[in-house]
Amino acid sequence: MSNPERAARSAADDIATRGSAALRDVKAGLDDAVENVSEKGQEALRGAREVRDRLDDAIRNSLRTHPYTTLAIAGLIGFAYGAFRRR
Repeated sequence: MSNPERAARSAADDIATRGSAALRDVKAGLDDAVENVSEKGQEALRGAREVRDRLDDAIRNSLRTHPYTTLAIAGLIGFAYGAFRRR
């Protein structure tokens, strides 16, 4: 094999090695990003569940302590929703 052929083959091997390493790095970075997004999504879901539970507790407590006031507020909300829907 001549020198130019060896140089070309060596260059091709070097390019293949670097490309393979780059693909591994990209895959590792992508895996980390997916894991990070998954963790953030689970954290957001936990937060939303906490808010839902607190709101549920507040509404139930309001119904027990002030049933007529809660009914009036619900009626006003329904009236406002209906008024905005007509427009």
